[in-house]
Amino acid sequence: MASDRAKRLRRLARTLTDRFGLASHRHGVVEAAWSGSARAWTFAWTDGPTVAQVRAVCRETEPVASEGLRYARSLSQDAVALGAVRLTILSASGRRSRVQPADVEALWRDKPFPGPRTERERALVYAVVYEAHAAHHRNSADAAEICELINQYGLAVFLRRCGAELSPAETLTAHYAASHAHPTWRHQLATMDPDTLLRAVRDDPRASAALLDAALALLPELPTESAAAEDELRARRGRASPTA
Repeated sequence: MASDRAKRLRRLARTLTDRFGLASHRHGVVEAAWSGSARAWTFAWTDGPTVAQVRAVCRETEPVASEGLRYARSLSQDAVALGAVRLTILSASGRRSRVQPADVEALWRDKPFPGPRTERERALVYAVVYEAHAAHHRNSADAAEICELINQYGLAVFLRRCGAELSPAETLTAHYAASHAHPTWRHQLATMDPDTLLRAVRDDPRASAALLDAALALLPELPTESAAAEDELRARRGRASPTA
């Protein structure tokens, strides 16, 4: 009987792998493992479907054999880094919030196949994981190490390292955040408000051509400032060195 259950569960693990397309997934298949100490079977996989999704298929396909089955969905270092990046960006503005591994687990609990939505997210995840490997001199990093890296350094340094294209507001915030007491840029990539950014450029006699261009791109968001500010910025832009 026990041998029959083992065969059915291993077959069920293969069914799950096929059902959710995990054979071609970078983190592999659903593994069925027996624990002698716990006297229980466990299905384990990385990223992929949620526990609720896997449990539902098991109960539908093998209700008897899956009775008492344990489910262990782990997160890859890329999924942890992505979750930590998103949570850091979404954290309350005005205060620095430290992301913990439990927060990342909660974020992905009901979300299948965690993955970047944009090339910027993909680049940020790569930069974070790369730095975590370098910091610990090995090609792996656990959730606590990844979260602590982001908590310690913030996201701006990784955005700069990955070479992502910045919006006009981001370009200006990256330059003026330190001098305008705006630490949420460094930690959460929160930009300064457009009025403050425009004022910072207009008050900066050494503003480069790139900063003047970014300020000009912001003007449509500030219609009350447009006329006088545009004339001033364009005049300064004409005098600025193209490489300044």
